[in-house]
Amino acid sequence: MNLARLRLQLVLLSCGALALFAWGFLAGGTLVTEAYQGRSWSLLNQMLAHADRHPLGFYIAKLQAILSLCLILWGSFTLTAALVLYRLRRPVAAGSDWLDHAMFVVYAAVFGYILMHFGVQRSWYVIDKIMAYQGTPPFQHRVMFIFPAQVLQYAMPQLNAIQSFLWSQVLAVVLMLWSVRRFATLFIRRDLAFIGQFIVLCMWAPTLNYYTFYDIGIIFVYSFCLYHLMRRELVPYMAMLVAGTFNHEITLFLIVVSAVMFLGRMSLRSLAAFLALQLALYAMVRMLMFSLLPAHQAWEGDKLAFNLNLLLHDTRGLVYSLAPLLLWYALAATGWRHAPSFLRRSTLILPCLVAMTALVGQFNEARQFDAFIPVAMALMLCSLSARLGALAAPLPVNEDSVWISHRFLKMSSER
Repeated sequence: MNLARLRLQLVLLSCGALALFAWGFLAGGTLVTEAYQGRSWSLLNQMLAHADRHPLGFYIAKLQAILSLCLILWGSFTLTAALVLYRLRRPVAAGSDWLDHAMFVVYAAVFGYILMHFGVQRSWYVIDKIMAYQGTPPFQHRVMFIFPAQVLQYAMPQLNAIQSFLWSQVLAVVLMLWSVRRFATLFIRRDLAFIGQFIVLCMWAPTLNYYTFYDIGIIFVYSFCLYHLMRRELVPYMAMLVAGTFNHEITLFLIVVSAVMFLGRMSLRSLAAFLALQLALYAMVRMLMFSLLPAHQAWEGDKLAFNLNLLLHDTRGLVYSLAPLLLWYALAATGWRHAPSFLRRSTLILPCLVAMTALVGQFNEARQFDAFIPVAMALMLCSLSARLGALAAPLPVNEDSVWISHRFLKMSSER
């Protein structure tokens, strides 16, 4: 691996990107105006063929917003790549240093900026109604990060609902970045684990559509639970399974993944007891939510017909909605042959999400697949670590935790 060559490529790529961004900001408005009037390149004219439903200023503002987002992400990429090259020239650090903390702050700031400038409030998810537990099902049962917003609004009454929501998401972002970095250390050198945080940022950004209390929390819960599952630390995993179910009911898929992950690695009796315990805990949380916040249904109906209509009559719009996600999945696929077996088994999350989305979700919302982001990130890190020669240290096994967990399962099965 020629680090000098990589540095030169990064410099040339950065210069080219800056020139492209400068051209976009200076000439983009003119280009959109010409396309809006049908006088530009054929492809652009086709893209804005039905643009008369919005005024010209709408599309110019949209272009400026997209360019701003791409510029911010590119700046984050440049910092990330520069630090990677710097770290590769030095021995593996024993722990975190100020550069890791600085990158943590940078990523958190970018997450916050994107939330503030690209998230919107929709009529079906009005923040003040959600905070009053008056949302329609199933939103009213996804309460994990509603609590911090309520506490903050109680402590600082001058904050409105949106401001309280955004601050609650700061907490979600901090927890998520912390959890993602821990998870990344299983697949790449510890001092390069911040790359995982950047990948998650880039994967999450195109999925942001409207404000929710739970989307970022899903990435936090899944990365936390997968980390402890892969380390065979079952007690913290089950604790987060319970807590995460208050954030979103798709923690059910973690139970499916745990069954596949431990199949052949745990006796059938112990595995059955483990799964029964998880299902019991999950059912208790769901029953508690329906008891405290009664609802006439657990999900929205008529989604299958909606998704079939998308597939049959709006294929182009569906492809546009999912294109960034599919590109990331293509990159993740390059890590399959380098991935350990327990990570490969975790990819079962994706077909679970596809089936769920077909029945109760919407395929035109990429955020439906946020739970797969940690797994896709890990696959990309496996590919990257193999190419950089920066493999993670062997997976440590916490013998005390494993012994306690297996002892607990043995006692449960005996009862």
